[in-house]
Amino acid sequence: MLSASAARGGLSQRELGEILGVDPSAVVALVDDLERAGLVRRDPHPDDRRTRLVVVTAAGQVTLAETRELARRVDDGLLAALTPTERATLETLLERLTDPS
Repeated sequence: MLSASAARGGLSQRELGEILGVDPSAVVALVDDLERAGLVRRDPHPDDRRTRLVVVTAAGQVTLAETRELARRVDDGLLAALTPTERATLETLLERLTDPS
């Protein structure tokens, strides 16, 4: 959720649910938890006063950077036996599996 929101500079809860494939009611609870932790805030949407954008805070950016680094180290450990070409092929195949089109 942090990554999706950070990549786009803020998303509505509906958009987050669609991107992540999460039920809208679950998105509300997740955003509430992230907001309580100080990792996101809800800002007014510039074009729709009924909608709020979920925006990553500075603390959220730090947490996101830390988790990305941890994920990179885990990936490196898991994929150490693969050549760079094999890793690229695996990444391409995994992207195909997650592409909704």
